[in-house]
Amino acid sequence: MEAILVSRVAIKKRAIAAAALFLLVLLSPYATHALQAAWQAATQISVRRHYLAWSSLETNYFQLRYLPKDQVIAEKLGNEADNAVRQVAKLIPHPVGERRPWLIVIPHQEMLQEAFGWGHEKGALGVYLAETIKILSPMAWYWYPESERWNAFVSHGPLVHEYTHFVLELKAKGNYPRWFSEGLAQLTEYQLLGYEWLEADSSLANRLYSLEALDYSFDTLPRQALAYRQALSMVSYLETLQGMAGFNQFLNRLGTGKPFYQALQQTYGLDRENFYQGWEAWYLQDERWFQAS
Repeated sequence: MEAILVSRVAIKKRAIAAAALFLLVLLSPYATHALQAAWQAATQISVRRHYLAWSSLETNYFQLRYLPKDQVIAEKLGNEADNAVRQVAKLIPHPVGERRPWLIVIPHQEMLQEAFGWGHEKGALGVYLAETIKILSPMAWYWYPESERWNAFVSHGPLVHEYTHFVLELKAKGNYPRWFSEGLAQLTEYQLLGYEWLEADSSLANRLYSLEALDYSFDTLPRQALAYRQALSMVSYLETLQGMAGFNQFLNRLGTGKPFYQALQQTYGLDRENFYQGWEAWYLQDERWFQAS
């Protein structure tokens, strides 16, 4: 990954710095459903307006937009995206196909950078926002030989990751902090594909972020690789307590509008402080969380 930009931290699909303010409004555990709905409608128009005239393709679960030259790869992406939906639905049951998000095939990194106002040092493999997934075309993964790009794309899971964001928004209606969204998206990647994002700064042997920092400043934290790894670890801790059944019960409670930590306590019997303390004791016993690239 470092072959294309300064660091994979910069090109990682999780780096959505330009949209951080909007995401904090949408995904704040304290935002109202009415505010989320208004933000969703306005943002969806803004995110999609540049792609209305692009070629289109409908699959069972997505509405694709792509440039005519990318028709072949768009058809492959559509099939793979539908497969990702079926995989995620096994972990997080939801009414598949009732609402079909847009899947926009972005042909090169510069177009994503322009869309989000990023400089050349920042980029993404995929971005989810307002029922819209923007995916960097596998053909633009120039840090892999051309013959390896498709397999690398499938094994690295950006479709699974980004679709999980959509499902979480669908079920819990934005009633959760950003770290939980990114942690759960990484967990589905790991459980379905065995993929983990590791950087030099990923090890939890580093100085960790407080829960307050993760709750309110996730997208602006300077060590994003650590923040994402910490989020994955915290969500993995919850998964060890009650499995995916507990997660789905938790998501259902969030979907009724219960505050995040109130729903957490009702599901796992842990208040905010005890949750963080329990996680700290848990991760220290597992060498996995001290790995780095």
